[in-house]
This record gives sequence, C-alpha cells and structure tokens, in this order.
Amino acid sequence: MRSLAPLLAAVTLAAGGLASEPPPGKPDATTYRVEQTVTLSGIPEGSRTVRWWIAIPGDEPNQQVLDFAAAVPGNWSIVTEPGRGNRFLFTEVAFPSSPVLSASVTFSVRRRSVSVAVDPSRVGPITDSVRRAFADDLATEAPHMGVTPAIAAMAEKACGAEGNPAVEAKLLLGLVAGSTVHYSRDPKKPKFSPGDAERCLAQGGGTCTDIHSLFIALARARGIPARLQMGYRLKEANEGKNVDPGYRCWAEYFLPGYGWVPTDLVEAEDPKGLGPDRWFSGLTARRVWLNQGREFDLPGRASGGHRVNTMVIGYAEIDGVEARVLPEGDRPAQLSRTVKFTEVGPAAPALVTAN
Repeated sequence: MRSLAPLLAAVTLAAGGLASEPPPGKPDATTYRVEQTVTLSGIPEGSRTVRWWIAIPGDEPNQQVLDFAAAVPGNWSIVTEPGRGNRFLFTEVAFPSSPVLSASVTFSVRRRSVSVAVDPSRVGPITDSVRRAFADDLATEAPHMGVTPAIAAMAEKACGAEGNPAVEAKLLLGLVAGSTVHYSRDPKKPKFSPGDAERCLAQGGGTCTDIHSLFIALARARGIPARLQMGYRLKEANEGKNVDPGYRCWAEYFLPGYGWVPTDLVEAEDPKGLGPDRWFSGLTARRVWLNQGREFDLPGRASGGHRVNTMVIGYAEIDGVEARVLPEGDRPAQLSRTVKFTEVGPAAPALVTAN
C-alpha cells in the first residue's frame, strides 16, 4: 500500500481536501467488553487434521481493539491476508479427540458512530487517478457482485445523465432501499445466502449481504468504487447474554473529497429507525467490525485452493475437506458463533464529518 501514498495524496488534493471535522457533538462512542466463541462441529471420527481460520476484530477508522486474549485448541497464531491486511486467528489441530472444537477470544473494543454530511457541490469527480487507486473496488466481474446487463440497465435508468457521484450514490441507495426487503422484515425472503446481487434482484431482497452486494454492483456500474464490510451487531437487548448475534455487513462507497462513506441499507430500510437520511451515509456504534472485502486469500491454505467468498464467522478444512459455512439441504452449517458483551461506557465523541 505504501507505493499508493503519492497517488492518494494527489487524489485528495485534486478534490480540494474538503473533508473536515467540526467540534465534537454528543459523546456516543462506546467501549464494549466482548467474549466471542466460535464452534466447529461435525468433525468425523478418525480425522487427522483440522485447519481453522476464525474472523476476529481489528482496527479500522471507527474501531480500536484495546486488548485481546484467546483460548484456542491447537497451535494458534494471528495471520494477515496479503494485500488487504485482514487479520484472522488460525489454528491447526492434529487428531481431534472430539467431534466439536470451540475457540474463544475476549477483547475490549472502542466503537464510534459515524455520520457523514455529504454536500454534492463539494464532491470531486471520479478521475483516472481514483480509478487506478481503487481498481479492485471497481471490478465489474467480481463473484456475486458482477455488473450484469440487467444491473447496468438498472443503474442507467436510475441515474441517467447525472454525473455527480454523490447524487448517483444517493439515487442508487434509494433504489435498493425501495426495491428490496431484508428477511427480518419479510420471513419469506431467504435467510441463508452466499450474498449475491443477481439473486437479490430476482427475489427482491434477502440477507444483508444480498442487499449490499446489489448496491455495490450498481455503484460500480456507474464507476463509483464500492466495497463490503463484515461484522456483527451488539444489540442493547442482548447485553449480558450469551447469544448468536447473527452477522451484519455494510457497504462503503468512495466520494472524492470525503473518502469512504459507510452505509447500512438494512438500518435505512427499518420503518422504526432513523431512516435513509441517517444511514445512507453513517453507522451506529453498536457493532464489531471483522474484515473487509470478499474472495479471501487465506494465509496457510494449500496452493491452488479457491478463494473464500466471505468470512462471516470463519472457514475450516477437515483433512482437506471444507466445513459447511451455510446449511446444505438438511445438513446444518458446521460453523457457529455466540457472543456475550457488556457496555463499559462512553469513550470519545462521535466522528461527524460535515463539509
């Protein structure tokens, strides 16, 4: 990434260096103490080797990990994905004596809420320099987020001749929010999915990964860099309880002069929530960030192995056979997660970007 620094500096200067932080508002950043346990089940008797990669929290602009401890079977270490820098806990267990293995990590994490007040008149153009700097986030043939003719036509119909990327992004966000439904609001929508833009379009919604994949594909169709972020929520109702938190992903889109702007379309769709004006360009603090992107190149995997679509919970191989990360027919997923957390208290003012 170091070689991109001069280019990224040029991008910022070309956009006028518009991003600024006003005096802090209400202190709503929070520190949480979290116990996360991941379980791998269905290990056949007589298995020789389990290789296991587990999604764990790291630092990003709105999250800082303050401490970390682990209780993990086998000889474990923290490994880093080449290129993007995602970090995972990796362990190898020889001759497992049980059909179930559990790995626990305990950490304190400080999260800030985010609110980006985007003024389209102060957004720079998507230049060739921006396209070069964020080529991976503009890929139109990415698995599950490809720009198909149908998605390209959908983006063209929504945006037409509009050339301001901030206006285009808002139009596309509104289009997705208005035409898709999360399974929590409509039980008829699929609850399990690899997270696919075309599937989301065909079924009118689904999981948060389906919905955000559709937005990412639409944004890329208009030449706006966009990418996926993965984590889980820390719901107030779950504090002090050991529960499966599910997972929550969100998207980010790049606006010159503002940088990466986060959006949570499931929050934006919630009729009981604060709505699109807040969540088209912002996030709650009540979440843990785990990793960025898709198609993971996991360190330590056998050469020639395919990339891993998402790291919602983790990934495992038992004697070289992939563990199920999603249910397959009547066979349940082999990976599961529970989380118990307590809210320690306010930590710092919210990050508010207003230009």
